[in-house]
Amino acid sequence: MRRQYVSKILLAGVAVGALALTGCGNNNSNNSSTAQGGSTGKVVHLRYMVWDPNEEVGYKKSIKEFEKLHPDIKVTLEQYSWSTYWHKLLTEMAAGDAPDVFWDHVTYFPQLVSSGELLNLSPYIKKDNVKLSGYYKSLVNQYKYKGNYYGLPKDWDTIALLYNKTEFKKMGIKMPGKLTWNPQNGGSFLKLAEKLTVDKNGKNATQPGFNPKQIKQYGYLSWNQNQEGYLNFVAENGGKFLDKKFGTKLQYDSPKAVQALQFMQNLIYKYHVSPPGSQTKGATSDQTLFDSGKVAMTTEGDWMLTPIAKGANFKIGVAELPMGPAGRVSVMNGLSDAVYAHTKHPQQAWELVKWLAGKKSENLLTSGGWVWSPRPSQDKNFIAYWKKKGINVTPFMKEAKGQTVSFPITYGWNEAYTKIRNTMNLMYLNQLSASQAAKKAVQEADAAFQSAAKGK
Repeated sequence: MRRQYVSKILLAGVAVGALALTGCGNNNSNNSSTAQGGSTGKVVHLRYMVWDPNEEVGYKKSIKEFEKLHPDIKVTLEQYSWSTYWHKLLTEMAAGDAPDVFWDHVTYFPQLVSSGELLNLSPYIKKDNVKLSGYYKSLVNQYKYKGNYYGLPKDWDTIALLYNKTEFKKMGIKMPGKLTWNPQNGGSFLKLAEKLTVDKNGKNATQPGFNPKQIKQYGYLSWNQNQEGYLNFVAENGGKFLDKKFGTKLQYDSPKAVQALQFMQNLIYKYHVSPPGSQTKGATSDQTLFDSGKVAMTTEGDWMLTPIAKGANFKIGVAELPMGPAGRVSVMNGLSDAVYAHTKHPQQAWELVKWLAGKKSENLLTSGGWVWSPRPSQDKNFIAYWKKKGINVTPFMKEAKGQTVSFPITYGWNEAYTKIRNTMNLMYLNQLSASQAAKKAVQEADAAFQSAAKGK
């Protein structure tokens, strides 16, 4: 759901291609309704676009309930993969024929809001007296721009440590109540990863004769993922990602950030507790390596629980992130439900968004284990669902209520991230040091930020 395999498509860049799609767009033009959403005897058809196939199941149930309460509104749910989703959405926006309601992500929010593609929801929130105080404040503010709100939070996610509970038991190892790490000697986290790293002769990384060239099981997965991986370690070492929200300066080259990045690289090539970059280049490397038993621990977002649980033939444990020098800090992100600024039915689209962000819909979705609710009061539903599956997900919740940092939000992030990811990949392949990779990433990213920020 939150994976950052972001294409380089811009609204302006898809305008030509969009011309071919204008004839197969929205059905809204043939429908009508009153200005305030009252029934006129005609049914309004809305399109709702999402990207996660697992969550789609839950949202179909929610929409079914919504339609019972709003018989004059019918909703067509459209689900596409992450990359296809954004290509289609931006193309249809360029053609002036986008879905009425859709999922928004913080990496695309600056682009969409500054180009006028998102409906300002503040007047609707005020008119219907929607209380934003019931949500996690950080989630609400992610989609706030120049004093107004351009989306209501639909969920949240933090990053925790998933581990092979069955393998831990087999090896006689217990997950410590609190793990720590530091860039100097790795702390108890590194010691645990070393015990879990075993070569083909059964020796672990702490024992004499251990062969790092013939490893059967790695202790941890350090790979080129920002949200699920290295950004958490950067924050826990006291580093920052950007100079500010909508900023133009990447902070990867600060001393504290470089220390954390070097530690991530050392886990692979110095301590040999993580697979080399050549084995982790695929888009689903984490799930494949973890579910196959190739790695015993991995840092993951809660949105990966369903696919990982389906693919694993062992019991899964969840622990809080290892605590760094600056404490335990998780990247906390959340999606929003947004309304297309040029929808022909803004009131009906708002009714759908208000429903999706309401307690009844959230209760349905959290009770089915699809998402954490953006309301802390409903965390218990999600926890109860996964408890029945034998997985204790409370570490995710504890992190949400502790120290968190937002995913980078700025103009041009998608263009910059393509460059950042390619550069960081060189670090994970051991072709650049952490310092060299950070410096290169900053130079390339800042140019993209500054170019995108012009005229905003």
